[in-house]
Order: sequence, then structure tokens, then C-alpha cells
Amino acid sequence: MAEDSKPKIVQFGKYKGWEMQQVVNSDPGYVQWALSAFANNAGPNQVEFLDYIKTHCADEMDDKEDPFLRDAWYLDSRAQCLIEQGLEPDLKPSIETDIMSVVHCEVEAISIETYKSLLDQDLLRQYTGDPESDFIVMTATQKYYLKPEIVNAAMALHDKYRRNKQADEPHLIAGTPSKVIAQYWISHRVGSNNSPGKWTLFFNRMKERADGLTDFDVCYRLLRDNSDSIAGLSSFKVSTRRPNSNTSNKVDGVVVAYCGEQEREYVIRQLATLLSLKNGKYYWKYHSQQYAKDGVKASNFSYTLVN
Repeated sequence: MAEDSKPKIVQFGKYKGWEMQQVVNSDPGYVQWALSAFANNAGPNQVEFLDYIKTHCADEMDDKEDPFLRDAWYLDSRAQCLIEQGLEPDLKPSIETDIMSVVHCEVEAISIETYKSLLDQDLLRQYTGDPESDFIVMTATQKYYLKPEIVNAAMALHDKYRRNKQADEPHLIAGTPSKVIAQYWISHRVGSNNSPGKWTLFFNRMKERADGLTDFDVCYRLLRDNSDSIAGLSSFKVSTRRPNSNTSNKVDGVVVAYCGEQEREYVIRQLATLLSLKNGKYYWKYHSQQYAKDGVKASNFSYTLVN
């Protein structure tokens, strides 16, 4: 039996001597407790167990079981009405498309303090005539329409959202997107941003090495620090820890590298060297095409890497 296929054995605690998968199957509550209890203070044996959970069980885990996401604003029960509108608690769009931000409502100029003031003055309670219609928010130059539940959710979650963003700051500086929770993507422009297509690459973002970095973090740092030297690359973005319904699994992080049709082969060869890409088939697509969730279909062009 190959070394990697041997059952992993728990080396600590009440399940010492058990196979790790047996613990996962028989006591999900213990797994959830371990993720939280050992998140910031784990010994070598505990780290091995956490790595097993993150590598083999991430897709089955509820997002609330992830210690990084425990206090994420979007897992709060009050967040659903904002999520349905594609809004953050600062009432700005949450998703950036390949072309431009999708504007859901024009409220960027109104701060949370302004909303509190408007509520205090009862200025939101002006109907359009239909009790089921949106509330009207009047400013000196603009009229905005927002449902009251959106305003209330934004106010209720704004402080938690602010704390999430503050918690992200050291990870954004350090270059560890696997631990960023408030935003979906981290974007970098290299040259012109008019490229018609992109490469999409996947790396494990859950299993940490001895230095606390994941493969995904390492690849992001390499790309961030060397992107200017990749001829033909116009920009790139990477996913974060924040759950995204468009992803195929919770284990992999995504690197999206933008480039033109004529440069695409040259770009993927450079990325292969820089990021130590595994042999196999990689897919480039136009923005007008749709990926399947595994990232390997619905594309007219592929490149097979053979070292």
C-alpha cells in the first residue's frame, strides 16, 4: 500500500488510535470543536488532524464550522436580504464582473450615519402611495429607493462588516488570500485591462504547510511579486475564503489570469514555470463563454502542459 493511501491515525485526545476518517464519520461535533479549539494553538499531531479535515472534508463542512468564518457578516441570519440584492452592508455591490461593477442601487453617497439620522427623523417613512413599495430616501440632490429591510440589515450588520474588513487587513498585506473573508476577490492590474479572455487555475487553499501558508497563498505571492515580468498578462485576480456559490468546491482557490488570444499560449507557459503547474490540460476562455463549475468545459481552446 502506498504511503499516501494508508489510513491516517489520530495521535492525541480521546480518539487517539482511531482512523481520522472514522472520527469524521462518527463524531462531526468533535470535528467542529477541533477546528475551533486548535485554530490558533495546535501541536504537530493536532495540525495533522486539522489538515486532514480541511483536505478531505471541506466540501461537507458548513461554512459556520470554518473558524475563519465564524463571525462573517454574511452568515448572520439578518444578511439574506442584502445577499439577495448583491449588496454589502455598506450598500455597495458585492460582486465585480469581468467588465465592470454591477450597480444594484445608487446609495454609495449615503453613509450609515446618514441612515441612522434619517431613521431618527422618521424621514424614511414616506411611501410612494403603495404600502408594498420601496421607501423613499431624499437627499439634497437625489431620490433613492430602498426597502426598509435592506436599510435595517445594513445598519445591523455594518459594525460586523467593518470588523471583518479590519481582520482582513493583515492578510491582504501579508498576501494570504486563503484567510481573507470580507471580499470575494483580490484584483491586480498589470497592463491594459482590455483582454478578451482568461486562464483559470486552481490551487489548494485549505491545507496549511509548516509555515502556515497554503499552496494557494504561495502561488498568489509569486504572481503578485512577479506579474510585471509576465509578458502578455494584463491583469489577474484571486479568490478568497469567502464562500462563493459559483465555485465547484471549498478546497480550491481560484487564480484568474487575463490575457489576449494571441498571447495566451505564451502566458500559460510563463505561468507554468512561475507557479510550478502540474502536467495536464488547461483551458482559456473568452469572457462571453461560460465555464462549467470545474473550470474545464465550455472553452474553445486548451493547452496541454507536459514537462
